[in-house]
Amino acid sequence: MNPAARDRLLNPFTAFEHEATLPLLVAAVAPLVLAPLVLRFGRRWVSPETRRDAWRRYRGWLVIVPTMAAAVLLGAAWVIAGVAVLSLLSFREYARATGLFREKFICYLVVLGVGVAHFAALDNWYRLFVATFPLSIACVAGFAAAQDRPKGYLQRVALGMVAFSLFGSCLGHLSFLANDVDYRPRLAVVLIAVGYWDVARYVVGRAVGGPKLVPHTHPDRTVSGAVAGAVVVVGFVVVAGWFAFARTGLQDSTRLAAFGLLVAAAAQFGDLMLAAIKRDTGVENLDVIIPGHGGLLDRFDSLILVAPVAFHVINYYAGVGVDQPVCIFTGAR
Repeated sequence: MNPAARDRLLNPFTAFEHEATLPLLVAAVAPLVLAPLVLRFGRRWVSPETRRDAWRRYRGWLVIVPTMAAAVLLGAAWVIAGVAVLSLLSFREYARATGLFREKFICYLVVLGVGVAHFAALDNWYRLFVATFPLSIACVAGFAAAQDRPKGYLQRVALGMVAFSLFGSCLGHLSFLANDVDYRPRLAVVLIAVGYWDVARYVVGRAVGGPKLVPHTHPDRTVSGAVAGAVVVVGFVVVAGWFAFARTGLQDSTRLAAFGLLVAAAAQFGDLMLAAIKRDTGVENLDVIIPGHGGLLDRFDSLILVAPVAFHVINYYAGVGVDQPVCIFTGAR
């Protein structure tokens, strides 16, 4: 393995070589320190029900933030492995909620496609990564037809295609971001922005209320929460992105503001997408693995659509993996 690839994938001692990594780590941890103080001293302004719900969510964040921070700091291999596990477990929750788990063969094809997509990210083999999407869709459509079961064909194939699109292709872009030598600050900006969006959306939505955003899909989502989330994300991305994307084409306030707006929009759409799936299937929580949050898909729904948006914006203006070794394990070209 090329030494540069080995350092990026496995060397935790290079974690703070980029000047933006440490401040971003502080930005990630700061809400965990401030939230208990706000909840404790803001009792007179926060209802008991909201405070209990906030504490449950806070305990979940105490697990989520350190786990994600550790993966990013330890090396790109940990990021890619972690996202691959997240993809597979999220697909499991999706399959159970939609009933796709009954179609074992299609599930196996989706799992295989997810595995190939994340292996392509680990290998830094972009051509394979791009090819995985159409080939996986073709396999699901073709092999399902070969089963000679025309009744229900469209439903099971559509569920399989959506599954790979979300958990193989979309989340795979998050893995591929780890192929850049400066992946730590860049990935941190994306992850923290999504976390800040969720907190701002929740706090303002509960405190201010107002008109519902999509009352038939998710009655708890408000216009005020959506606007607050967008404002916070744009402000954070403009400030943090200036340092994380230093000396690149993305070190521009206008472009960073547009990037932040796209991240906020994608996060909102991802949140509403899962709400629509749950409303359509009649499932309230996909799992109970994270206290106060539900399942992994309940927690990381916003990140699913943010991942490809962030990847392509960063790749267009700053490049991803420029001058990094490619096809690290396969040697393919």
